Amino acid sequence: MSEGASSPESQRQFSHLFPTEAIASTPPTGQCPVEQCPIEKTFVDQCPVENTFTDSCPAVPSTSTNKTSQSTYKSNAGVDFVIIFKFPTNQPDVTREQLEAKTTKALESLTTKLSKVGLRFQIRPGKERGVLLVLVGCPSNLLYQALKRERIRDFLLGVRVDDIEEDGKSRSINMSDVTDSERLRLVYDLITSPETEGGASISPDLDECVDSIMPLHDENFDKPEYYSNGSSHGRRNGCLIKTTSTKFETSLIAYYFAFLQNYFVWLSVPSVLGAFVYMTHTNTLTIGFSVFMLVWAVVYLEMWKRKEKELAVMWGVRNCSKYEKRRAEYGGDGTIKDEVTGEELPFVAPWKTIVRRILAIPGVALGAVFLSSIVGFVFFLQLFLHEYYAGPFAQILHYAPTIGYVLFIPTMTNIYNKWVKILNDWEMHKTDASWESNYTKKIFIANFLVGYLSLFITGWVYIPFGDHVLPYLSHYNISHDHKKVDFLRLRDQLVYFVVTGQVVGFATEMIVPYIMQKAMPKAQELKEKVTKGNTESSFPEDQLGTPEMSGPEAAFMKRVYKQVGLEEYNIYTDYVEMVIQFGYVSMFSTVWPLTALCCMINNWVELRSDALKICKYTRRPIPLRAEGAGPWIGNMETLVWLSSITMASFAYLFHPSTNIHSPYTPILTLLAIMVSEHLYVLLRILIQTAIEIIPSWSDVVVKKEDYKLKKVWLDRLASTSQSSVKQDANSSWNYEESHDELTKHVWSDRTSQDAQNQEGIRLVEAVFKTK
Repeated sequence: MSEGASSPESQRQFSHLFPTEAIASTPPTGQCPVEQCPIEKTFVDQCPVENTFTDSCPAVPSTSTNKTSQSTYKSNAGVDFVIIFKFPTNQPDVTREQLEAKTTKALESLTTKLSKVGLRFQIRPGKERGVLLVLVGCPSNLLYQALKRERIRDFLLGVRVDDIEEDGKSRSINMSDVTDSERLRLVYDLITSPETEGGASISPDLDECVDSIMPLHDENFDKPEYYSNGSSHGRRNGCLIKTTSTKFETSLIAYYFAFLQNYFVWLSVPSVLGAFVYMTHTNTLTIGFSVFMLVWAVVYLEMWKRKEKELAVMWGVRNCSKYEKRRAEYGGDGTIKDEVTGEELPFVAPWKTIVRRILAIPGVALGAVFLSSIVGFVFFLQLFLHEYYAGPFAQILHYAPTIGYVLFIPTMTNIYNKWVKILNDWEMHKTDASWESNYTKKIFIANFLVGYLSLFITGWVYIPFGDHVLPYLSHYNISHDHKKVDFLRLRDQLVYFVVTGQVVGFATEMIVPYIMQKAMPKAQELKEKVTKGNTESSFPEDQLGTPEMSGPEAAFMKRVYKQVGLEEYNIYTDYVEMVIQFGYVSMFSTVWPLTALCCMINNWVELRSDALKICKYTRRPIPLRAEGAGPWIGNMETLVWLSSITMASFAYLFHPSTNIHSPYTPILTLLAIMVSEHLYVLLRILIQTAIEIIPSWSDVVVKKEDYKLKKVWLDRLASTSQSSVKQDANSSWNYEESHDELTKHVWSDRTSQDAQNQEGIRLVEAVFKTK
């Protein structure tokens, strides 16, 4: 595959659809995106990198190449990313000529942006009609410049301060230090960053016909032996992810696997204790175990925050969140000149942003109410058919709600997620971090309702007031076989979510994709046989002029087509699954003490299945840097606070000595909740204080790096000042330069330092009278 201009054959492939100019892929030689970025260019021009700055700023990398990164680069034929370009081939009331002109314009816009930045590209036909694959590669000189800018920016933000040697000189950094994930991140920034920041400003939400942007898997690491030992390793793109791995570290995915491993270990304590409590208190709730789970949840969350900071230091991403990348989709209503840099930036009036954020709240609430209604309807239908209904087809209808829940609720959740994504885009978030934070909070609401709403209804509504429904059933002559319920009904509901629900989730994540991966090629072959000869429903090879491929190139393109056909990896799905599971453990373990044990077993499987899923069944995620798990920690803090409410209420309501129908029960339940909440606040303060007192190795490393950096600058400033202002200690002072008469009188004939020393000695001798 050529690195420069595309071959005549590849140009002729699309001669019937697009002009030849749209296929050209030769970027301007030596073009540097620094020239397009005023901020970075100004700093680079003013900063003597080769002189003073080099001694304290991380060195600019050389052009040698990392073996691992180079191996990945070669296995993918020099292709870093694939841009999937989809265009319509038939639209009502639109002629083919108009569609061709519109598509050609969109393609020319895309290729112009790539060429302007300096990225090379090559266009290949897709496996489906109306799909083109733009294979994008980054020349070494362009990658060098991008890495140079990032190193300078990291230094200014305090991300990389460990590159200073003991003697104050910069540690030599070259391209061999660039990992595969770092290379992909740099190239992705070149593709998606706004033009004012030196990027191509390409985005599926911004560019017409751009469906998605995806990196390619590394076939050298997609081997079974790399993910067979997932108990101590996380897995991304076939490479085993562990906390010290340099293959995919620093990304949100690496933090997910680190969290999953850490969470798995911490679950061992409540698993053992929960099994003991279950064997000794089978049909009762224990207040002591409830208090223990509250303490465990608080301690675990605070320790994980500490672990996040340690990982950030270990992976060299501390303070990386200070760099807020502006979204390419953020176009604003106009531009305004930045008062600091003088750069023209998109601008939106603050009042408009505030109004949109406020107006989005009812939209989210509307979606939450709709989803809650669906969940509530399915739940009450299940209760009615299970607990009350004894009419015809009772045995068959018994399974209807469960089937409906499995099939219907995920669909409604996906609709809600798409709805809140539209709202999130409408809110006009300026940075990626702001967009992701708000989107995470919105989708957490949906999963919170799906995961916990039926449990709350069971524990706080159905069990206390379920018996009051019987008179209404008798009034309407509805036959029923209802028995008095207790907390065991809530336990059964919890068992479904913790056991059955997670089994269904595993089947959805792993078994279904495996079947689809095996079945889809055969279905495609059958479709091609059926549609063979139909020019309207196929993409004939002779019309495209596609050259015959053989050998390594054919094998490579086969891998590309296979990966393009995969689903995109959704990191939100994995995170929300673990966070909701954490809620089951922290909020409902008092109802079923085996909750932690079941979740621990599930996570042992989840760690491996998620690794395999990312390797084989999804597209390769983009390894964007992260300093932690982000807003998911805030969601977990909310669940821990709620656990102080649920644990206390369940422990009192379902205690053997509690009369649940007593008029004093609601008041005493609220009192128990208040006591538990105050206990939670006190525990959190004490635990946070205790953890802060205990020193962490990461704090020592950070202090050492900061001290080393400051010492370099102070030593340099001190040496400069000493050489410029050094004076002879015995030099006389010309007091006559002073215009003050008193000064002249005091210092007259008293400027000799030796004479003043002798005068001082004489005065001391006079005091002691030794001479």
